[in-house]
Amino acid sequence: MKDEKNTNKTEYIGYQERNKLLWSLRSDFAWAGKKIPEGVEIDGEEYRLRDMVRELGEKELLSPDETADIRALIPKLKEKAKADEELLENEELTAAEAESLYEEAIGLLRAAMDLKDRLEGKVGEKGAAEFKRMLNTQKLVDEKRFQELIKSLK
Repeated sequence: MKDEKNTNKTEYIGYQERNKLLWSLRSDFAWAGKKIPEGVEIDGEEYRLRDMVRELGEKELLSPDETADIRALIPKLKEKAKADEELLENEELTAAEAESLYEEAIGLLRAAMDLKDRLEGKVGEKGAAEFKRMLNTQKLVDEKRFQELIKSLK
């Protein structure tokens, strides 16, 4: 009689599950709505990412040192996310390990985008106001086109 329970065997993700995670990670705006990791270690240095992004978002102006630090950190975050992606693509992983790598990579990309937006002034009320202004401008353009269409049909 064979032992039906095989507790020592580790289940690794298959080709299909791996490709699904990779496709999701590589898609445009994959990071939208994802959580920024609480912290991450890069080159032996610990970064409290979630707190850093939140604190920088609350500041009106960044100091030159903060700006330089962010500019230096963004490529490091992208490199770490790329390393996680390569591990996800090439290593034999359990479902939990694969999901953990995916979540870290996607969160690092989200942090990099949030920090980049902060440097470019695209966050906070100023960013929202600019977006509203663009929407209103587009509504006016659309309304003018619609009025011209109505006139041409008469």
